[in-house]
Amino acid sequence: MPSPASRQLAIATVLSGAAALAYETLWTRLLGLILGHELLGVLSVLAGFFAGMAIGAWLAHGRADRLARPARTFAILQVAAATFALLAPWLLHWLGQVLPGLLGISPWIGLPILIATAVLIPATACLGASLPVLVAARRRVASDDARGLARLYALDTLGATIGVGLTIHLLLPRLGFVWASLMLAAVGVAAAAIGLLAGASTDTTPSSPSPSKPVEHPALAAHLDPDPGLLRERWLLYLAFGMTGLLGLGLEVVGVRVLAQVYSGTIFSFADLLAIWLLGTAIGNGLHARFSARLLGRRPATLLVAQLVVLAMVVAFAAGTASVAGSLLDALAPAPAGFARRQLAEIGVAILVLGPATIPMGMVFAHLLALIAAPAPDDSTRTPRPIGAALAINGLCAAAAPFIIGLGLLGQISYAETWSAIAWGYLLLALLIGWIRRFSPRSLALVAVLGLFAIMLGGGLAGSLVLAPAADEGWTVIEQREAALGVVRVSETTRAPGSAEQPLRRLSIDRHFRMGGALAIGDRRMGHIPLLLAGELDDARVVFLGLGTGATAGTALAHPVRDVTAVELIPEVVEMLPYFAQVNADLADSPRARIVVADARRFLLADQGHYRVIVADLFHPGRDGAASLYAREHFEAARARLDASGLFVQWLPLHQLDEAGLAMIVRTFVDVFPHAHAWLGLYNVETPALALIGSDVPLVVDLAALRERLADPELRPLLTELALTDVRDLFAAYMLDREGLLALAGPGPVHEDLRPRLDFIAARAVDDGGRGLANLDHLSSLRREWPDELVAAPPAVHADLRSQTLRFADALELYLHGEGLRVAGRSSPWTRAQLEPYLAAYQREPEFVPVRPWLYAAAASDPELAEWLLPAMLARTPDTARVHRAWLTHLARVGDTARFNVGLASARERLGADFDAQTRPIDQ
Repeated sequence: MPSPASRQLAIATVLSGAAALAYETLWTRLLGLILGHELLGVLSVLAGFFAGMAIGAWLAHGRADRLARPARTFAILQVAAATFALLAPWLLHWLGQVLPGLLGISPWIGLPILIATAVLIPATACLGASLPVLVAARRRVASDDARGLARLYALDTLGATIGVGLTIHLLLPRLGFVWASLMLAAVGVAAAAIGLLAGASTDTTPSSPSPSKPVEHPALAAHLDPDPGLLRERWLLYLAFGMTGLLGLGLEVVGVRVLAQVYSGTIFSFADLLAIWLLGTAIGNGLHARFSARLLGRRPATLLVAQLVVLAMVVAFAAGTASVAGSLLDALAPAPAGFARRQLAEIGVAILVLGPATIPMGMVFAHLLALIAAPAPDDSTRTPRPIGAALAINGLCAAAAPFIIGLGLLGQISYAETWSAIAWGYLLLALLIGWIRRFSPRSLALVAVLGLFAIMLGGGLAGSLVLAPAADEGWTVIEQREAALGVVRVSETTRAPGSAEQPLRRLSIDRHFRMGGALAIGDRRMGHIPLLLAGELDDARVVFLGLGTGATAGTALAHPVRDVTAVELIPEVVEMLPYFAQVNADLADSPRARIVVADARRFLLADQGHYRVIVADLFHPGRDGAASLYAREHFEAARARLDASGLFVQWLPLHQLDEAGLAMIVRTFVDVFPHAHAWLGLYNVETPALALIGSDVPLVVDLAALRERLADPELRPLLTELALTDVRDLFAAYMLDREGLLALAGPGPVHEDLRPRLDFIAARAVDDGGRGLANLDHLSSLRREWPDELVAAPPAVHADLRSQTLRFADALELYLHGEGLRVAGRSSPWTRAQLEPYLAAYQREPEFVPVRPWLYAAAASDPELAEWLLPAMLARTPDTARVHRAWLTHLARVGDTARFNVGLASARERLGADFDAQTRPIDQ
């Protein structure tokens, strides 16, 4: 039965593990603000944490067992880490504002790793040294070292699982970084206190130090262990520690990347994946602890080889499960599933895909730990050996895994090949150990054949690990990259409105983002609207945060700007730009364009330029990391990069925001920008986009200059495609001034780096297909006319514009109402109820362009609707040739000779005798 001291050390281990992984969760997120969310930054943060832990473990090697009071040392280490945790939010936040400017936009590849390691090492070294010291403390009160090591590591990993889940699901959403750090520091201090309590019976006095107690290690019994050589060849065990650290974290890297294609990608998704990974490892350690006497009692080298072969086989077959992860998710949480069901489904899929591999992984680690700690066969004192060096080697190789796997293999070979390479790594390690330990050739051949068969079969079952559908019906994939940050794909179709000469092309990333398609009309509108409102652009500099197909940024080349900077996170997206030259004005080859692969937030902090216009793309705030692009600190960085009269334009995806998330973004925006407006950019109820426009000085639009630019013979053809040639329509899309935005925002907190509320609000917002319309309705209820001071024009012109804008605004509201009815009844034919808002919009303002195509299409689809719609349209606009043609076409189609001839005569009377010379009377 465990002694009280053993139980106390077990509790301290759980608390220590929980605090350590919770710290990592907080610190890596804050370090991401310094180093960026591009691949190098993400991997550097991970490597820096593991490197610091490895340094701590190395420093503890050999020293831990010589300590007179190891429990007290453990307590000191925990208190030191807790102290750093209390200071970390302020320190890392400050560094996040200072270091990007010092590092520059493209730092030397090793610099981010050194920074992450140096910044965290005061705490990570303490955390890395804690486990060896805990082992030394336990050895003072227990003799079952092999079982105890496995149990201790299992408890540490179990605590880590609890720490990750508690931090992401409870502490960080409710408390933010500062108070969450305080709570977690208290957990670390509690671990220290319980360790001290255990030390009352485990620690010796400094004046009479004693070595660790002799232990009962099953592998020591010579008559049970015919292979003691493995215990002498410590280099081989250290090699195994390093390789398993590399391969284990490498599998996590590729596994997360594969599942990210179909997961929701929220902060919860990746935390739950990590928790499942840790829990499986803990179970593996626990199983080893339970059966350690049997596992270690006979041929430890044979057992190690067998475990590695099993692990290789399980990893190989896990690829097959991963290949159907999308189908499993859809089955467990069919659309439109709520947030809770979706998260549970993601956890279930993670268990099915990664769980089977993590359990043997934990068993292998525990087995190696027991062997490395076993006394040398010729040691008559039977004193266990230190484990710090083994943990350090394991940690350093784990630190290298993100670069070898994430930066080296991913992007160079496919996901399936990378996954298979990890399975091969385990198998080759098993064969190497067997060869060095002089296994019989027959045994090695059997191991090789079994492993080869399993890996090939697993790879065959998996096939490709690209989980997004190859292409929709009618679309053909023309290029695809399995990149480290997502599957980037270009597909095309020759269906209308494209052609064989200029097919429509679309860019997609994983299963979540699709850009381009219908001539990128929406994307290009989002580029032109800010530039039209910005006024004088001669020799101006502009920045676009987010590139995609380049359609938005490419619009700037049609304006007289000096240069265009486009910032993109994913390198492979930049490489796809030439495919979209027809909609991005050949941005990739323009001498006025600068394309930067960087994190948008870090770019603004690192860049020293000032810009006339900064346009931020439609970042989905629910995606992990994207919410930081709506933080107060990011808006402040954008404001600092504007010139004296500059504009910052943040496009918002209204279909991806719930009311609370929208309010928080707006509240944060107006907190930073003293002058703010909101403009509707896309008249689409399914994917509407709202522009928040902020500046240091009041925005004033010179109406005469704007009309002159709209009439520019080079610019006008481009704007005509986008229905942007009418200044009345442009101002009809005005939604809210600053006071209106404050009403939309309502009272409440803002979104800040140290209090990242939006990450969790947006993650829970589920797009059920109606969120865009709901947000548009909410905006319409708060809508305000544009303020007088917004437009500079003579009084009479000003008044006339306002009068006409009001009619266009009414038509727009009716049109959006009709769009909502059309989308809701898309599967059924047109009805009068669906068309009434469109007709009302036409009658209110016939020159409002967007409504016309639907009216003409409905009239062409149903003679009864034509009999209702077209006469009403003729009554409202009797001098519009197109309405007359549509009416005459309908009459000809139904064969109504009398009314056709009357209608033709009427049209020629109103529009001239030469009206439509190709239209002839129908013979009597």
